[in-house]
Amino acid sequence: MSDRWDGFGQVDKSPACAGEEHGGCAHLAAPGGGFNPRRLRLEAGAGLCPCSCHSSCPVALSAKRMTVPFKTWRESCTCPGAERERRRLDEAGVELRDIDEIWEERRRRIRLRREASQAARARAAGKGRDEIREIYIAELNARGLAQPSDKILDAALDSIGGNPLPAVRLAAESLVQMGKGIHTLSRLIRSGD
Repeated sequence: MSDRWDGFGQVDKSPACAGEEHGGCAHLAAPGGGFNPRRLRLEAGAGLCPCSCHSSCPVALSAKRMTVPFKTWRESCTCPGAERERRRLDEAGVELRDIDEIWEERRRRIRLRREASQAARARAAGKGRDEIREIYIAELNARGLAQPSDKILDAALDSIGGNPLPAVRLAAESLVQMGKGIHTLSRLIRSGD
């Protein structure tokens, strides 16, 4: 009896394999991911071309995964077009990091920004906005964090002062930008340019 999720999240053939140009296929069809019902979690990584020409490649999807980590594809794929695709991505400045690395780095930066904000809030009593700004920037620097753009800095200062609405608005804008970035990356990989 087959699994009812067979084929779920399956990536289409790469443009090379779809055009019968198997010798040029990098095995990486597109960034993939979404909610994986087999694992009951979000998943993201390299969506692999399902064409049989990749059967000798050591990089393969496990029974329950929709994608493989980008690092796995980058380091282990032996398909004919993989090296050319890795070079193309390097030249374009595209860094394909695994979702776990991205989330861990993001959690670390969020924790450090929260610590900087709490420390600034504790020292902010009776201080003017310019003084609070200097305190907050010093707290960021002490944690190895760069000064954010003026828009983000202003929202952080408002939050330290007790008004969280500008920070909430920026968070929503960031989600929209992240979605646009994922779409752009997907188009870049699919186009093969």
